[in-house]
Amino acid sequence: MQLWLSFLLSFFVALLITPFVRRLAMRYQIFAYPNHRTVHEGAIPKWGGGSIMLSFVISSAIVYLFSPQLFAADMLLAVSLVSGCVVLFLLGSLDDKFDLNCNLKLVVELAVALGVAAAGWRFEVLILPGFSEIKLGILAYPFTMLWIVGVVNAVNMVDGLDGLASGIALVIVTVSMGIAALFGNQVVIIFAPLLAGAVLGFLRYNINPATIFMGDSGSLPLGFLLALLSLKATTISPGRVAVLVPVLLLCLPLTDTALAIIRRVRRGIHPFHADKEHIHHRLVRLGLSQPGAALFMVGLSLIFGILAFLLAQGMHTDFRFLGQLLP
Repeated sequence: MQLWLSFLLSFFVALLITPFVRRLAMRYQIFAYPNHRTVHEGAIPKWGGGSIMLSFVISSAIVYLFSPQLFAADMLLAVSLVSGCVVLFLLGSLDDKFDLNCNLKLVVELAVALGVAAAGWRFEVLILPGFSEIKLGILAYPFTMLWIVGVVNAVNMVDGLDGLASGIALVIVTVSMGIAALFGNQVVIIFAPLLAGAVLGFLRYNINPATIFMGDSGSLPLGFLLALLSLKATTISPGRVAVLVPVLLLCLPLTDTALAIIRRVRRGIHPFHADKEHIHHRLVRLGLSQPGAALFMVGLSLIFGILAFLLAQGMHTDFRFLGQLLP
């Protein structure tokens, strides 16, 4: 019941405030204009991340106000998650308005990633199927930072069609919540329904034809939240993460990003230089409509999500069986 109430709370908050955020974006001239790398027509307000993040933060505050005991065991994790989310929202908002230098954004992303890694959101031991372990040691922090920054930019890059990034994020956060329930990771069970509700409420206005775009104000903090929640969802014990599960869960945006970086480096351009060669662009050129391409990719993400959940369930069963054999 608590999960449904959290979900409905953030969902209705997002439904209510998204039109208000859209009017603010129009007032301050925060628009996405058609260019060589976009597929939309006309100027569209792009501060939609404001509605997602405000809904998420407001709903989190309300849940804490009425049920502070839920956060007691994971207060540092909760505070660092919300704080990092706010910083990246502010960074993305400035970028939506002023088009910041990509190197500056990367520095801020790395700093936020370092902060949350120090707070406890990190890989220390990678657990593979069959109980194999890889101890990261001094590489724990750089590995975690690479994961967080990689997912942040993967979500940013996949945000190229109406409803695409929102739909994929909804799949990832929902599956993460199911995996967290398997391993008993309370902090994910608290925040995942809040994020899912906020994304779904925003998606009402973001599906084709979208009346508001997510913008970097949404894609940066959203990618950050997905990176942390997928990491913690698959944590078997502190620092010990079933690493193949979050990689499989985020396989589609990570693959698209890896291909984009390889493609751009081979052409001698900056890895973050935007182009029109992403998977969703290619699907549209193959003949799919924009809604059809977005739906195809969300469906593909759902398949990867189901596979990730089945892998997590198999590893959970194996660990329970091993636990019964231990003295």
